[in-house]
Amino acid sequence: MAEGKKSFIAYSDWKATFDEMSNEDAGLLIKHIFSYVNDENPVSDNVLIRVAFAQFKQTLKRDLHKWEEQLDQRRQAGKRSAEKRAYRDWE
Repeated sequence: MAEGKKSFIAYSDWKATFDEMSNEDAGLLIKHIFSYVNDENPVSDNVLIRVAFAQFKQTLKRDLHKWEEQLDQRRQAGKRSAEKRAYRDWE
């Protein structure tokens, strides 16, 4: 995950995957997800967890990319705003 990012989006359509799993495997999967988003680089010997996580991982990466783009846009907007204020104050 990104430094300073304290949350992630879980989607309601993920429920179908969890519903098809045993409670034990579903628990392992959600722990794997939390480990991943906290930059712990999880590794699982469980094939089911690896396969199920692969689809979630792509979504999490896509969301992270969007978040990083939004963060950069906000930084740029803040810089432009500060420059405008500095210019106004100068006049």
